[in-house]
Amino acid sequence: MARFTREGRGQKVPQDIVSAEIIYEDGVETYRNVKINNRPTDKHLQDIDGAWSTGEFASALLDLFDPASKAHFSSGRASAVSGILAQVYDFQVQAANSHWTLSVGSQSVVTAYTGSTWVDPSTARVLRIEIQAHNIPSDFPIDTVESAIDYSYVMIEGKSFLLPVHAESLGCQRGSSFCTHNIIDFRNYHEFKSNSKILP
Repeated sequence: MARFTREGRGQKVPQDIVSAEIIYEDGVETYRNVKINNRPTDKHLQDIDGAWSTGEFASALLDLFDPASKAHFSSGRASAVSGILAQVYDFQVQAANSHWTLSVGSQSVVTAYTGSTWVDPSTARVLRIEIQAHNIPSDFPIDTVESAIDYSYVMIEGKSFLLPVHAESLGCQRGSSFCTHNIIDFRNYHEFKSNSKILP
């Protein structure tokens, strides 16, 4: 995760690079071996200073299509993404059904969101998701939050899997032109397996 800051439409200013191992198991993603500029830290990802985000690997996609989210999808339209002619569906999720939590210091809020998802019509697989937070309370320190996730096919042990490969997140302070911009790349995929044997 390469982290930048920016004033208005000015140039992005590099801050640092945060790396971590993501483990996805039993429908839950966790983070370990967090490093900042390649230096190990004993902090959890959620405890480091500056802007960070989680959920891009799997949670955002699962939450959007979870029936409990009651997402309202519009009819599709054609649009190309990553060289593939896809169908784009706009969506809305109300705050009462949302799992998207924004946090600043000790303050947090669950927000409504809108966005679009690009779907490959031949496989029904999601190729891209764009999300924008909506109706953030006026007393919350940030007033703009956006996220985008791109998916592509990745080879793991000779098999092809559609997985997230790139994501970006943007957050802007309320009443200010100051924004943080994180660019996330997913690399070095591995599938972990274990075998057990019960002996008499």
